[in-house]
Amino acid sequence: MTLRPTDRPWTVPSAARSDDDRRESGGGSADGSVRETVGDGSGFGSGGGADADEVTESTASPVPGGDRFVAAVAVDGEVLFAGPSVPAVLGVDRATLVGDDLLDRVHPNDREPLSDALSAVATDRVVTHRLRHANGGFVWVESVVDEELAPEFGGRVVTARRVDADRTFPERFRQFLEYGTDLVTVVDADGRVRYESPSVEEVLGYEQGSTVGRSPLGYVHPDDRDRVTERFYRALNDPDASPTMEYRYRTADGDWVWLESRSRSLPADASVGHLLINSRDVSERKARERRLTDRNERLDRFASIVSHDLRNPLSVIRGSMEMARLKEDTEPLERGERAVDRIDQLVSELLTLARQGSGIDEPTEFALDAVAREAWETAGSADARLVVGADAAVRGDRGRLRQAFENLFRNATEHAAPDGGADDRCGADDTLSTDGGADAALTVVVTATAEGFLVADDGPGIDPAHHEDAFEPGFTTCEDGTGYGLDIVREVVESHGWTIGLRGDGAEPVSPDDVTVPDGACFVVRGPDPDAAETGEPWIDG
Repeated sequence: MTLRPTDRPWTVPSAARSDDDRRESGGGSADGSVRETVGDGSGFGSGGGADADEVTESTASPVPGGDRFVAAVAVDGEVLFAGPSVPAVLGVDRATLVGDDLLDRVHPNDREPLSDALSAVATDRVVTHRLRHANGGFVWVESVVDEELAPEFGGRVVTARRVDADRTFPERFRQFLEYGTDLVTVVDADGRVRYESPSVEEVLGYEQGSTVGRSPLGYVHPDDRDRVTERFYRALNDPDASPTMEYRYRTADGDWVWLESRSRSLPADASVGHLLINSRDVSERKARERRLTDRNERLDRFASIVSHDLRNPLSVIRGSMEMARLKEDTEPLERGERAVDRIDQLVSELLTLARQGSGIDEPTEFALDAVAREAWETAGSADARLVVGADAAVRGDRGRLRQAFENLFRNATEHAAPDGGADDRCGADDTLSTDGGADAALTVVVTATAEGFLVADDGPGIDPAHHEDAFEPGFTTCEDGTGYGLDIVREVVESHGWTIGLRGDGAEPVSPDDVTVPDGACFVVRGPDPDAAETGEPWIDG
């Protein structure tokens, strides 16, 4: 049942009222007849067998007619009699209401509890619900359904009184419920929703009242449900408990949002429900926390690597300097310079890992050919050449993709075989665009594929035994390598939502006919095309 904040009920079920009270409130008399005293002197029902529309005098105090009406309603909802105050409350003629189904005029979300009261299924005879007004809107009423049937009509006497929010609740509090961003939910002792504030539409996308009568636990994410269920029932059973919980909750469109909820038991005599729950959407905060955690993990890894991996090169530098001083020989200083260069590269790559995070900047559209050539200008080798095959349109973070190419190019040149022999193995067509001399010791090929692009070289390749470790941070087979170049590449690719793998590990490329993929290391990147990607997300259109 959907509840609205109201003042204390103005009447009670007929079984608990005296004869005088029943007459005063417009209910049935002690002998089962029905009376209503109105300003125009008309009434219905009398114990003497008079016609239902005959005027019946009463010595009881008059009943206000501007905010309530009396009707006789069959158990199936058919209106058998409508009092003269109906037009003042609903704006419709009383004769129009007679013969209609009262439940059709009740708001769909409030229909079930009133139907249960009419058919005696429910023990609660006081129902707060909405009735459709002649102007198309709804008015809130509190209906008291007599337990006994009225003999004259074969239906139950229903006394409805308007309880509009602005009449029973201070305006500032009503606006707080209607316009507040926090979600207010009231559940009964069985853990089922009895009321939810209008903000449920903004926070979760559900129509107000659509979850009334259901347990909120059914909407909690399966991974959080056990934890939330335990705290939820502890709050139901322990009046002093007021737990605060963070959990994922299903929205109307099937997505998940993070809610922070705090529950509090209501007084034992509260008529609105048993437990009050205040909830707010904290999805953005949880996302920030995840980003912060990710960043802290990267910084911790960076600090750990620096503290361990930089000690050996620094020891070499110190030893070289001491040897140079003792022998007055400058040759050891060259070893120190190489160690300094390695430290500089190591620090640069570690800082990249620590700062880049798992997201990307605003994606833009650019050509694969252009970003590959830009990367070659800074990371290419004079002893190698770049061959660019088929081009592709890419939507992504141009700066970070260039960074990935730079690391792939460095990886190729660092592991290249000294004797080269690239031209024979590559078999590149003369019409392909190249950067570098024809007698280069190494050839690197970049080309679009049917599912993305690849970067391959005609070097010695990667031992299949090392394929699983190739992208692990710190792994290298090169004495002077840092082991973080391919880790950076993996981070960049996965931050776009793409995948990267090595040829031979199920990542077989489908390359264009105008380029031959070399036999060395081959890195295959796959991403969705524009039609498969969500709006604004990264894609690769070859």
